[in-house]
Amino acid sequence: MNDSGPTRLVLLRFLERVQLRDLERTRRWIASEERLAAQQHRGIEGRPAPPDWSAGVAW
Repeated sequence: MNDSGPTRLVLLRFLERVQLRDLERTRRWIASEERLAAQQHRGIEGRPAPPDWSAGVAW
């Protein structure tokens, strides 16, 4: 029996698959954060201007 385990190439291919999976997950996280930031930005822009409380006050 001369089986010394997986070859270096097999191990590198495994590493590649793991890293690609991690990269896709990271890209999903980034896309999610970008969507959240865009929603928050639109929410801030959609708010009415704050009232000018001093306009009706006579000092």
